[in-house]
This record gives sequence, C-alpha cells and structure tokens, in this order.
Amino acid sequence: MRCFQFGILTSLHDDDAVTLLRALDSAIESGRIEADVPCVLCNVPERPSDERLARRIEAVKYLKFLSRLVFFPSREFQRELRERARTDPKLLDRWRTEHDRALLKLLPKDVKLYLSVGYMQILSAELLGALDVLNLHPAIPQIGPIGMWSKVMEEQAERPLPYLLAVPHEQLAQEIPSIMSISYLKAGGMLHIATEQTDRGPVISWYEFPLSSERLTKLWIEVTQLVRTQGLEQAKREPAWKELVQQIRREQFAGETPLIILTLEKLSRGLWEIKDRTLYIQGKPYPYGYCLNREIAAFRSRPPS
Repeated sequence: MRCFQFGILTSLHDDDAVTLLRALDSAIESGRIEADVPCVLCNVPERPSDERLARRIEAVKYLKFLSRLVFFPSREFQRELRERARTDPKLLDRWRTEHDRALLKLLPKDVKLYLSVGYMQILSAELLGALDVLNLHPAIPQIGPIGMWSKVMEEQAERPLPYLLAVPHEQLAQEIPSIMSISYLKAGGMLHIATEQTDRGPVISWYEFPLSSERLTKLWIEVTQLVRTQGLEQAKREPAWKELVQQIRREQFAGETPLIILTLEKLSRGLWEIKDRTLYIQGKPYPYGYCLNREIAAFRSRPPS
C-alpha cells in the first residue's frame, strides 16, 4: 500500500465529477500521484432511481484505484428531522451535526485528508474539526466571488462591465487586455481547506488567468454594446450573455483537473505538506498557498499519452 493516503467525498452531481475521478485514477495508475485512496464516500443511494446518477456510479465502480465506494445517502438520513429542519436553522445545524457524526463512523480512522469532488452537502463543524477537506472553488483566493459555480461565473461576467463601459466602443478591442489584467477581474480556481467561512478557508494552491482570450474579447465587445443600448438586465436575456458566461466557465474549467492532479502529486511525493491547515514547502510555510500557473501551463501543453 502506498504511504500517502487521501479520501474523496462526492455526490457525483454531474459528469464533470466522473471525468475528474477518471483523471485521478489514471494519474495514480501512471505513478504520477503516489497515493492510496481507501475510501470514496458517495452521499447518494447505491441504486438510485435517477438513470444518469446510476450511470455515474457504475462508471466509478469500474475505476482501478478509486473503486472502494462507501454509500451514505444524505437525503435518507433522519428524514423526519431533515424535513423539519428546512424552516428551522437550529434544527438544520443539529441535523448536519448528527449526519456528519454518523458519516465519520464510516470513514477510515487513519485518513485525515479528503478531496471534495462535487460534494453537495454543507459540512458541519463536527466534520470540519475532524478532517482536512480540500475544496475546489472556481475563483482566485480572497477576492474571487464565492458561492456555487453558476453564481461565480455570473459575477465574473458582471465585474468588468463598469471598466468596459468607460471605454469608447471603438477602443474596446485594444483596451480589453489591460483591463482584464486587473487582479480583481481575473478568473481561476483554488484548492482550499474547507471551513465554516464559505470559500475562504486556508488556500493550498491556485491558478489565475485574464479573461481576454480571442473568443472572450469578441463576446465582451458584443455584451458591452448590449449593456450600453439595453441595460444590464435586458442584456442578460440575450444569447450573447449566456455564451459569455459559458465561455468563462469553459476556460476556467480547463485548469481545474491540472490543479488537483499537480497538488496531489506534490503532496503524495512529499514535496509539499499540509500541517495545521497550512501548506509547507521544504519546511517553509506558505500561508497564502502556492500559485501553479507555470506548472498548469506545462501540464496542458503536453500531448496526451
């Protein structure tokens, strides 16, 4: 058994989760990540009525190194209390605590680091105190938007508009690269330790990039003109706005798998260490995490094996 261990928490919420799990499985098989994964906790039924979810579960069962699945369907846990908790925050906290207390009894005692792969359950203080959970968030540390990815992408699309609207239409194309280089406007992704403060836990690794690709530049020009003539709310109903949000997500998503694989590679080989929820590299603390931009660029430039 490999000495470095981590577990996975997942709801298999979409096909992207399966894609990421396959990439992790391949990285472990190739030796890039030198790790053992004793547990993949799925908080869904093992035999769901949803055909899409059933297919995702079957796909994960066929993986070589991530097939040790443990099922703990959250929606079935103390259903009466869960139903009453919908309108009572105190009951909701109680349900989450009891849920996570029961969940912890199912997890291997010696595995303290977990990766959240689309785990659609808010973690209680009980679980956060017992484990280090690496959470993937689709924004840059501290100044990026918080919340679900759809909300984040919408905000990423809105943030540059005041800057763009201040530029004459005929000058937009040449000004967009400098505007999008402003840190507050950059997109990216990060792995951080989950805490009770949403999407603001200690950062381990991240990447960032300006939203100024050729495709995005064309969309910014089109959307800015729509906002000038129709106002923001009406512009949001136009196909160009939806395409802008989707394109931001496409470009942001492209860095997520490399971020996770490179981070786990470094942790599994002892190049990095997480102590007291802080990243250490060669014994030196990195309280703000490490930017993997260069490594991700090299990873993405390699031809597929």
